[in-house]
Amino acid sequence: MNFFQTKGLLSKILILLTLFLATQMIKANNPCPKFHLHIMEECDACGCSNNGGSLGLGGVIENNFIGIRHLHQKHQSKDGIFDNSPTINEYFNTIQIWSRIPVIKDYLEAQIFMPIHFHQRVYSNKTTKIDGLGDISFLVNYTLLNKNYSKYRKEKNKIFSYNHILKLGTGLKLPTGTFNETINNAVNPSFQLGTGSIDFLASCQYIFKHNNFGATNYLNYFVKTKNSDQYKFGNQFNFNSTIFYAFEDVKKNKFVPSLGVSGEFYQPNEILGIPIRITKGYAIFSNIGVEYNSKKITLGLLTMYPINQELAQGTIQIKYRSSVYLNYNF
Repeated sequence: MNFFQTKGLLSKILILLTLFLATQMIKANNPCPKFHLHIMEECDACGCSNNGGSLGLGGVIENNFIGIRHLHQKHQSKDGIFDNSPTINEYFNTIQIWSRIPVIKDYLEAQIFMPIHFHQRVYSNKTTKIDGLGDISFLVNYTLLNKNYSKYRKEKNKIFSYNHILKLGTGLKLPTGTFNETINNAVNPSFQLGTGSIDFLASCQYIFKHNNFGATNYLNYFVKTKNSDQYKFGNQFNFNSTIFYAFEDVKKNKFVPSLGVSGEFYQPNEILGIPIRITKGYAIFSNIGVEYNSKKITLGLLTMYPINQELAQGTIQIKYRSSVYLNYNF
């Protein structure tokens, strides 16, 4: 089989897999006349601690890289169902090795995410901590479209360039992080190092660039399976849309501020196949970030603040998220 036949086969496989996962997502969402209310009732925010949620699959600029990033999140939950129930502050910290590595130039790339978690829960009279290796994820992206073209405008004596990139991806999350059923009975079941299950991921990314302006958009969907304790975290849908502008210095280094919006939607968790209704919900965020890109180094900062959320019938709130990363580009 020659290269072009292989390219066509990979494209068909990725498209079919993405369609299958999209079908599973549609089946999981029970239609309702008040659709926007129905899918946004409750949430356990489990994806936030275990895979970084919608904090992104890479930097703003599309580089091949290997790097390290620190993810920090603050949650507040109530130790009870009443308005005067004690408040618990929860801090999720993750050191993550991440990468984007070319496999077939211009067509196929691999991404790896290896997290180490340091989580703590602060009560009024005590603090509990868990730390250790999280769930390692692998993602393969196939470039369906990478079109560049330029146009010279005589009246402005300037060249305008355009770039469209479309990628489809599929991936796997391994149960390398510890899942503790005792902890999972707490108010916030996301206070874990891992889900204890093998999970599957489908992703789609579209990038548009016009001279120094750009927009990057991605969708991803996690299909989660039962772990050995017969507990299943709910399937998860994420989206992110970000616009950016690249300021260049004389050495072609780039300073790139960005602004965007992202969201996460969760289906209910299950125990022994029975849905836990309170664990269904959503969170929508505003994203503000900045990157500095040189030929070999990228340094980035991203902050996220919730615009709207409905988590565990209001007993869990995400206060903010932040990410700092340092990548070596190649």
